[in-house]
Amino acid sequence: MRKAVGLRAAGVTAAVAAVLAAGGCGTSGAGAAGAAGVSSPSLSPSPSATADSGPFTKERARAELEAAAADAGAPAPDPDWASMSKEAPAGSLGACTVNYKGFGTQGERVEVGTYDAVLAKLRERGWQETGQRNERKAQDGTVGLVQNGLRKRGWKLVAEFRAFPEEGSVSLVAFEDACTRRVRKG
Repeated sequence: MRKAVGLRAAGVTAAVAAVLAAGGCGTSGAGAAGAAGVSSPSLSPSPSATADSGPFTKERARAELEAAAADAGAPAPDPDWASMSKEAPAGSLGACTVNYKGFGTQGERVEVGTYDAVLAKLRERGWQETGQRNERKAQDGTVGLVQNGLRKRGWKLVAEFRAFPEEGSVSLVAFEDACTRRVRKG
């Protein structure tokens, strides 16, 4: 399973780079620093509880992504995907990221409407869209892939919906600007 996750991660990294470039997400922006964040990522902070005060840490970013997904009715985060940034070696690009990925099941498929609801919940939490929505449709008009870029307080986020495999998925990958600059310079 880990090898499959690694292969999928390589594809996500390429897609993220393309969306960041297309969405006007350069490397400028204020970085976030600080030690204290949301104490438990399993909490579902409401938009009012996540007012833009205090440091916007990796833990807080993770909590916001997971809470937005949960509030929108998206599947629970896949533990293998979530662990990628938690287990990333210090000084690597992976250490600068927070990952959420929710997979549909045979009994409960993820649709583009769920993805749109996640984006709405992120906007309620202060994430602002950058660039344009990138959407690909099949010949029959069915939406197969959607990507959006968002920003908030020194973080860039790439959101993606995939209709394939058949169960569908929603993924959110957030990068801390200051951390990615340090890694690229190092």
